[in-house]
Amino acid sequence: MIGHKRQQALLDLHMRSGAMSHAYLFSGARHVGKMTFAKMVAVALLCEKREAGKGMLFSCGTCRACVMTKAGSHPDMVVVDAEQSGETALHLEDIQRVRERAALSAYGGMCVFIIRDISRITREAANAFLKVLEEPRGRVVFLLLAGVADDVLPTIRSRVWHMRFWPMSEEILTVGIKKEYDVPSEQVAQVVRLSGGLPGVAFRLVTSLDEQKLLEKEHMCIRTLFDASIAKRMKYAEKLRENPEGMQKWFTESIAILADRVHVSLSQNNHEAIVAADQCKMLMEHEEQFLKPYGVKRILFEDALIGM
Repeated sequence: MIGHKRQQALLDLHMRSGAMSHAYLFSGARHVGKMTFAKMVAVALLCEKREAGKGMLFSCGTCRACVMTKAGSHPDMVVVDAEQSGETALHLEDIQRVRERAALSAYGGMCVFIIRDISRITREAANAFLKVLEEPRGRVVFLLLAGVADDVLPTIRSRVWHMRFWPMSEEILTVGIKKEYDVPSEQVAQVVRLSGGLPGVAFRLVTSLDEQKLLEKEHMCIRTLFDASIAKRMKYAEKLRENPEGMQKWFTESIAILADRVHVSLSQNNHEAIVAADQCKMLMEHEEQFLKPYGVKRILFEDALIGM
């Protein structure tokens, strides 16, 4: 796990002091590393050979529990991912399965639930999930993931400990890539710039030069669009009116571009950094609504495009 040291330190403190919450909300942009972090926490909690003095988030990586958790086959780690299942929302059936599993005894003493896109939960499912949160049975930990915390229902948000995840600095991401991949420094620098501090994007780009070149062209087009007239923006929106995947890609890449602009502007012009940060926040909020099953995708896309 690279980066997110502050979040690691806070969770380590919670675990050491015996003050660990039964539910956490991890919020931040797509590809920022929330799921990777959640799985790292799950591995650490379920590890059978955690060594004293190495931190509560340390895991041996070799015990039966570690091997099974990393493979996604540990019975005490339950991942609920509507998107992976081809669904657009978390439904009552998903939460019923969570509730049934939470009511059973854990094989290793603790059960960890990772629920992705908790902001996309239906009202009926949310009401059922609240009962699970309010009356947790046994040793269970819920790790909830969302893009924007404010899009999570207040009734859920008020019952969890919120941890915000930010795009990584160029320095941290550069070190992380060089540690994992043997690639030229020039390529690493280009990947870091294109990723906007999002490790999920960076690690995907570093393994595909073709995708990197394609993304460079797309970023150039989007940057031009930022300064274009309203008429030209609407013309662009018209091209994507029947292409929700293209709209989603625009959100992801625009957020990466703005995150990169924030990093660059912080050392040069604070005003530009503030403007870029505000635009980035606006896009993330629109993207979160865009992903919801009842979101009017075209209107949200056009509103975000005009608001740049």
